[in-house]
Amino acid sequence: MAYKLRTRTQKRPYVSCDDDDDDDGYESDSRRRMDPEFTRNVKPRRSNTLITESAEQRRAGRPPRRTRKSTPSAGEASISGSKPGEYVARTIMSWLIDHGIIIENEKIYYVADREGGSDDHKQNKREVLMKGRSRREGVWCECCNEVMTVWDFETHAGSVLQRPYEHIYVARSNSSLLQCQVEVWQSNVEVERRTFNEIVPRDGASDKHDDACLICADGGDLICCEKCWSTSHLKCLGLESIPQGDWICPYSVCRHCNKNDKDLQTCVQCYKKYHFQCILNYKEWDLNTSGETLACDSRCGEVHEKLQSLVGVKHELEGGFCWTLLQRMEPDNLDFRDRHLITECNSKIALAWEVLDECFTTIIDRHTQINVVQSVAYSRGSNLNRINFRGFYTAILEKNDDIISAATIRVHGTDLAEMPFIGTRHLYRKKWMSRMLLVTLESILTVVGVEHLIIPSVQELTEMWERKCGFSPIGDAVSQKIINRSTLTFPSAVRLQKALLSTPAGSPSAVMNADVGSENCAKLAGLDLNQEYTESGDEEAENK
Repeated sequence: MAYKLRTRTQKRPYVSCDDDDDDDGYESDSRRRMDPEFTRNVKPRRSNTLITESAEQRRAGRPPRRTRKSTPSAGEASISGSKPGEYVARTIMSWLIDHGIIIENEKIYYVADREGGSDDHKQNKREVLMKGRSRREGVWCECCNEVMTVWDFETHAGSVLQRPYEHIYVARSNSSLLQCQVEVWQSNVEVERRTFNEIVPRDGASDKHDDACLICADGGDLICCEKCWSTSHLKCLGLESIPQGDWICPYSVCRHCNKNDKDLQTCVQCYKKYHFQCILNYKEWDLNTSGETLACDSRCGEVHEKLQSLVGVKHELEGGFCWTLLQRMEPDNLDFRDRHLITECNSKIALAWEVLDECFTTIIDRHTQINVVQSVAYSRGSNLNRINFRGFYTAILEKNDDIISAATIRVHGTDLAEMPFIGTRHLYRKKWMSRMLLVTLESILTVVGVEHLIIPSVQELTEMWERKCGFSPIGDAVSQKIINRSTLTFPSAVRLQKALLSTPAGSPSAVMNADVGSENCAKLAGLDLNQEYTESGDEEAENK
């Protein structure tokens, strides 16, 4: 019996909930309408002024009395010390100030533990090497009256430990900047931003399958996978007719033998399934390697090792710039035992998200109501393959610890990589910052051995990407690879590709113009995923 298509033209409401949430994951329509993340409008920042008035004052018609709010609690961001439209540095110090963990211009000092003594007496054995005050840009040094980065402050103190956040303490709280970062990272705001996106259908839904195609992200008549909640269009799969029997998506079968059973494991790099026995024919097996960190073949394994070796490592560029590859990490990650590196990397992930949020209008997936850019930046997983963003890396461009440009990439083995978002802060636009970051990313991918880079582009910008950046429309070979990969795209978006191994990373074709869009536009144009898109034929019919 032929498999029947399930019509999914009506939008079925989904909600995103946390794994450890006590409620059933549902919320009322009124709550959703009041939720500022439900629309594309950016959530207004919290005011730093409280208005208090008594009942007698209200009856007498007196104006309310204004009082300054005290230091915000952990996780509650503020914009104290900055004016609307004013450029604010995106540094870790600025991040801690915005979340109220430290106060701007308060006393801090660099300390070094003296040799000898037990751990119980380390507090009394710390030697103050340098004093300063906190600034959004870094640290103001008392001895030379200059503002410098926290790393330069450590060098200025005569230390070679290369762990400034661990040894710079806040005088008021007697906590290190490393402890301050951990406090913000563990706050409710940050935990919610990186929580697993478990999508739960409402009561009365016919099934749990996704309402959008895994390949094109649009709705319509979809064929449903029998082993997971993924769906696809027949046209996107390259099929002309409904297949006989059950259809299983590429993410639910072994990538080598195309079979599905309980012995499948997940690749640490491309997240495709594989059998242990199948990969024995592809690589020499290391019995000392943990099964949880194995890749589906030797190529994915090499890509994963090379990318992980770059995570958190700062690379200097000309002009005082530097780039760093980031990925969200947990302290129990066995690949990264350096607590200082993990903490700094996670903090910069949060800052990179703020940069991207500043560059793009809020993009909400109309089927699941998740914030797409935020989920990608934090590499959030999901029970739906289409919005499972595990494996994403974030590349940042910095100057004096200030993040000025950010891009998100995900590498699907050596076949292809995707870069759905790249943005530069307004003060640094028209200065070739995005070009510098894009060339860096292409160099990384070329060294790793990736063949193609793909991007989703709005129709209005395809000419720019093709003319100035060397991209071209998706070819048949790459299109076939996309069918077997879950890549991020949007309804009505145009996918473009660029061959990497055949193009030197520093060539003129690898130039990204940072001046994309209108000069008066504060944010780059984003795609409205709340809008129902129609086929071109339907639009012509409506116009007639």
